[in-house]
Amino acid sequence: MGGLGSLRLAWSRPATKRPVMILAGWTLVAISVAAFGFAIGWETGIPFALAMLPVAALGFVLANREVRPRKEGREREAVIDPSDRKSRWWRGVLRVVLAGPLSGAAAILVGVALAKQLPLSDVDAIAIGGLTVPLLWAGGMAWTLSDDKILRALAALLLVSGASYVAAFVV
Repeated sequence: MGGLGSLRLAWSRPATKRPVMILAGWTLVAISVAAFGFAIGWETGIPFALAMLPVAALGFVLANREVRPRKEGREREAVIDPSDRKSRWWRGVLRVVLAGPLSGAAAILVGVALAKQLPLSDVDAIAIGGLTVPLLWAGGMAWTLSDDKILRALAALLLVSGASYVAAFVV
């Protein structure tokens, strides 16, 4: 903390004292890294000390933050109106089913189809297929929850699921 404090003070001091403050700061940082290495063990102490430096620096940043008054926001012209349809319980249930399990199933099927059909090594294809699943699931959830036409979302998810199933297991 002393080394980082010295480095922080070097920014606000006159140019004549700045090199001394910088040298003192880096010297204290090096001493603290060596002290962690000596106390905990060199293999774990040095990485731990180096990992704690950004945490301590974040503490200095938060301690020296400047809170400015919030500006007056301008008035918005219009608010986007929600759907004019009456709220129905079955529409809510269908949205939950579309956003959760059906979007998830479609995303998993697309991921499996990618993993099986990509012309890459098995490890790379599985990694790409697996990493696309959360992105596709989140996209499917956001789309089905924001789209006003529930049947269009249902049809699209069923179509994507069917095409991905065919690509993954039939072809």
